[in-house]
Amino acid sequence: MKTTSRLVLATLCVLVLSSPVQAQVALSPQIADISLDGPTTTHSFRLSNQAKLPMHVAVTVSNWTMDVDGHVTTIPSTAQSLDPWVEINPTTFTVTPGQSQVVRYAIRPALALSPGEHRAMVFFTEQPTPRDPSKPATLRVYFRLGAAIYAHVGPVRENGELQDIRADAHAAVFTLHNTGNATTRMRGQYALWTVAAYPETASISGDQLLPLFHPPAGLLHYGKLPQDAVLPGADRRVKLAFSHSPLPPGRYVLRAQGTLGATGIDRTLRFDVAASARR
Repeated sequence: MKTTSRLVLATLCVLVLSSPVQAQVALSPQIADISLDGPTTTHSFRLSNQAKLPMHVAVTVSNWTMDVDGHVTTIPSTAQSLDPWVEINPTTFTVTPGQSQVVRYAIRPALALSPGEHRAMVFFTEQPTPRDPSKPATLRVYFRLGAAIYAHVGPVRENGELQDIRADAHAAVFTLHNTGNATTRMRGQYALWTVAAYPETASISGDQLLPLFHPPAGLLHYGKLPQDAVLPGADRRVKLAFSHSPLPPGRYVLRAQGTLGATGIDRTLRFDVAASARR
């Protein structure tokens, strides 16, 4: 099983009492890419309890999607969603402090899945425990962690379009569209210049990402493009926050070079920051 970093979903459900106690839990892997073209194999997650109290956990599987701003929501199962075919063992368990629990799963579709990507989210939800009335009330934090499974049938095509870039004093926003049959993301570099210093023939070298790189005058920011996931057939707005925002009033050039799946990116955006835009 190949693990990636496409998506991490973690939500905390808080039971408010009096003094804060932080939930300490680790889940690995948080995301899995699996091919369904070969024989059925068993995979696993490991949940570790790093807190001082036992954790009682229930495991469920849901279909899910992501909106244009990257918010993940669960949705009903469909004829082609993966969630009905994910077999989990165990579905409930208790993890004592300092220990971990392996949860195994296999994917056994009862019908032919169409070529492309099929997804499921495996949720690990801590179950509330009754409070001992003889002890002082405390605030207990209960976790809900989601591990995303991306399963593929047939050839995977990662393609996309960079439809638009907009920028202001604080950030740039990339509007992306996935034209392939699998989740994709941008990979590459960006650089932010003042207009006066921008070299028209500049290419963003990978050396610019090294810690010892000394930026030339006028190169204000540089780094890797954000690698937020874009689901197949979906649109996504991806935000790149400037590290030293807000930018002072002036004229700027943002250069982005890299790929979106198999599609190349080489885009230059010129934009102005007015004095009032810094607030």
